[in-house]
Amino acid sequence: MSLCKSLRPSSARPSQHRIIILPVCLNRRCFADRHGHGSPSRPHTVQGNPNSDEQLSSDRDDVFKINPENKTVETAVGDLPLSPVMDPTFWEATRRHQVPKAKPGKPQNSVERQIRANPFAKALATPVRMCAVTKTRLPSFFLQDFNLVAHPETNAPWLIPGSLMPDQPSTAQESLGIESLEDTESEAHDSKDPQSTAATSEDNERLHGQRAYVLARQDLLSSFTVKKSGFGSAPKQITNANFRQKSLVDKVVWREDMDTYILDRMRQAIVDDLLYVSGLVAGAGRYYIVKCYGWGDVQYKHKGAVLWFGEPDDDDEGGASSSDRTSSSSSNEPGPFATFDIQKNDIQGEAMTTTVAVHNMSMLLGPEQARRVKEQAAVLKDGNLFMLAGRRTTDLQLKLWKLQGYISDYREI
Repeated sequence: MSLCKSLRPSSARPSQHRIIILPVCLNRRCFADRHGHGSPSRPHTVQGNPNSDEQLSSDRDDVFKINPENKTVETAVGDLPLSPVMDPTFWEATRRHQVPKAKPGKPQNSVERQIRANPFAKALATPVRMCAVTKTRLPSFFLQDFNLVAHPETNAPWLIPGSLMPDQPSTAQESLGIESLEDTESEAHDSKDPQSTAATSEDNERLHGQRAYVLARQDLLSSFTVKKSGFGSAPKQITNANFRQKSLVDKVVWREDMDTYILDRMRQAIVDDLLYVSGLVAGAGRYYIVKCYGWGDVQYKHKGAVLWFGEPDDDDEGGASSSDRTSSSSSNEPGPFATFDIQKNDIQGEAMTTTVAVHNMSMLLGPEQARRVKEQAAVLKDGNLFMLAGRRTTDLQLKLWKLQGYISDYREI
């Protein structure tokens, strides 16, 4: 049973307390008796002394006792129905969804550890969102988010891929030469209202405000600028989806090369992660990238994505010409959404098949970026077949799989 202070308008009967009206100060309140609930014959008053030890009955902690189970409150006049204003369970239920969610802690069991190490489970566990153009509902992993920002010179609204921008807002704005619409509006508001400076400084930490989502497919984004494709008004639909600035629908600017810009940003993020992870392997002795000595050696490695950098150059292999090696390499190279099956036995001795994804790095990153990774990453210089291992590489495997789905031509699958 919890205690609760009474409200200022006392619920006690008028006969229990006397109100003394003095000529100097009107409407003086009576004080409860120190020995009980007060006595009509012994009222106590304060004569204007702020340091007095007397206490108002409404300020005492032992006046009302709340019983949340029976929905009653004990008062001097007996049990009364509990008001929702004084019900702690009511306020707990009301404010339950207003408190920020706690960050996920360490996994508590083996199932949670397996889910966090599985990139496909993490992709499916992302929140479901709707594509503003096709009205398709999918986990947000399979969608590309866009944010509305303002150009610093023309102040025209632009749509940019917010999740692919760098973490620092200044760098992100410099890369496109634009700034957030919310930031410009908040600066104008701050000049009029100095008291809102602290509140807007916290809002400016967010990169670009609200988001709208579109299917993460290059063929769909490239059709936005093609006449008679049926998607000419797609930028307006994206702006009109979730943004509060609906008055800017007719003024929104869409980059002509948005599909290739997103492709370059996705590739650059993967290259940066590969170089970072390879640095950990070379400098700290980690095993995040493991070399595989042929496809038969893949089954003995950790279960992760396989990175294929092309067939090894071997000039002594039967004196084959360059055209023959090119044709044989193209016939053996992994295609889109390629997988490799590993046959193993589980704990009970039964046969089990584990499937791992195989990424053709030259196809995903392009020949130049793949060559750059091979040259700068010390771990990847020797060999052409590697496997990503460990939970630290889960996000990298997610980026590789999303890039695979972004550039694939689904008409050939």
